[in-house]
Amino acid sequence: MIRFDSVFFQYANSPVLENINLEISEGELVALIGLNGSGKTSLFKMMNGLLIPSSGRVFVDEMSTKEENLLWKIRKKVGMIFQNPESQIVGTTVEEDIAFGMENIGVPRDEMIKRVDQVLDFVKMKELKLVEPHRLSGGQKQLLCIASTLAMHPKYVVMDEPTSMIDPISRENILKTIVELHKLGKTVLFSTHILDEIVIAQRVIYLRKGRIVFDGSPIEVINSVKEEFGTSEFVEFQSVLHRHGVIEHLMDVEGLSERLVKLCQSSLKK
Repeated sequence: MIRFDSVFFQYANSPVLENINLEISEGELVALIGLNGSGKTSLFKMMNGLLIPSSGRVFVDEMSTKEENLLWKIRKKVGMIFQNPESQIVGTTVEEDIAFGMENIGVPRDEMIKRVDQVLDFVKMKELKLVEPHRLSGGQKQLLCIASTLAMHPKYVVMDEPTSMIDPISRENILKTIVELHKLGKTVLFSTHILDEIVIAQRVIYLRKGRIVFDGSPIEVINSVKEEFGTSEFVEFQSVLHRHGVIEHLMDVEGLSERLVKLCQSSLKK
């Protein structure tokens, strides 16, 4: 379990997160939403000790991120994928990039070779094993970051806006990959400011100005955040439902139902 106990965080004198009390149980698929600047990235960075609370505590399987001697163990449990894949790619080939993290934690060579093939097969990039990362598309680079993280066998997979810098086809591939990860039993958290992406989640946590203002199911948040996200964002969400054949005509928020969300979830999982 990942647990936040009365967490506050600020940069200089500017509050970023305020009074965060939160529990993420094993096996959950959680979407974290909120407008830019709401604190999503900061909250995620606290899950593996990249940021430490100004007050309060964050626990990963009962290990506090404030205990420096535990940070190595915590970071092995919580794998992070950042918004910009360029910031995580270090290898000269796809294969070398995936192997890099495993070398740092002393994974035996035979096991590394096995894991490289396994994760590349999972993200459907086996044929790109020897390709230089700079030749990959934006979506492929993000999948490479996911593969490199999975090769470390983390218990929790945390993705900070993984679809924000890629094309629509790659975005759907990333969403399908998130669903498949969850099917394999991983605890997966991803952040987004794109409203339609929450349909793949079991649970949605909504941040506004550093505070949790909603924690519930996708259908509940759909019925509550139209004004916060604005007309254009909401119309985009309706359009996604329309493209998937879920609704014949665009409709007002009150017309959406749990059945529609389930239909949209099914279309993403195919």
